[in-house]
Amino acid sequence: MAESRLDPGRQQFVERILAQLRSRYPSWEFRESDQGFAVIGLKDHSRVSISLTTLHQAVQREGSVVPEEILRFVQGVAPRLSSAEAGEGNSSDGPQLDTIVWCVRTRKVINRYPRAAELLTRDMAAGLVAFVAEALPGEIMRGVSQDDAAAGGMDPSALAEAADRNTAVRLQGWRQLLEVAPVHGRWLFTQDSLFSSSLLMVEDFLRAVAARGRGSALLLAPDRGVLVAGLDEGENPAQMRHIGRRLYARANSPLCPQLLTTDGKSVFVHPSENLPRRPWGGWRQVLGLGEP
Repeated sequence: MAESRLDPGRQQFVERILAQLRSRYPSWEFRESDQGFAVIGLKDHSRVSISLTTLHQAVQREGSVVPEEILRFVQGVAPRLSSAEAGEGNSSDGPQLDTIVWCVRTRKVINRYPRAAELLTRDMAAGLVAFVAEALPGEIMRGVSQDDAAAGGMDPSALAEAADRNTAVRLQGWRQLLEVAPVHGRWLFTQDSLFSSSLLMVEDFLRAVAARGRGSALLLAPDRGVLVAGLDEGENPAQMRHIGRRLYARANSPLCPQLLTTDGKSVFVHPSENLPRRPWGGWRQVLGLGEP
């Protein structure tokens, strides 16, 4: 290893993380980066750069439990390694191609971003927008501007293709969960606190849930980390709508309260969202007056 440019404390920290990564992912080669406070993962033609700055800051916060912070960080590297193996690594100065995914938020939220106009986006139903983001270890993500991508030699089409591929790889756990789900009823996906709602961008998922629902399925994305599918409730959406609003009201990262539906190809706002609402008759029930 080349002589380190890090201070002794950071050098020791790098070596600790390297030991953890090598133990957890033995098929990968990990080494200290010669460009900044980071480590590099190598396997075949894949290359992943893993910054340690955020983790180092996290473990120095008052009250932090260092072993737990490190374990969470090391576990969070797994999706990046899987994405790198499924695609092509990128060692340029721009965003790492294997970390690019679709992130779903509302247009209102995205418009608050300083560089919102520079993001590569896709409009979705119910005022949702998917934009290209870089998934980083430790449950962190950041939007990728088209200028950032150009600096790494990527055009918008390459950026979108990488996001399609990596999102599908990152969220591939839906397959096994759906296989063991009951034939009828509701199905819940919460495996990714940042990107579970990005399943709305995965074509294979939309086809699968629509097929289980005999041609269509109801969908809820009340939180960025929650996605619900009604596999056999197309004729009675009222209960799903109610569940969606309750989950949205309790969400840690609220996304969309509206009921959605898919035909296996696209996602739409469910027609029932456009029907007039009856006033709530709760007070009449409390007073024993029956339904309004």
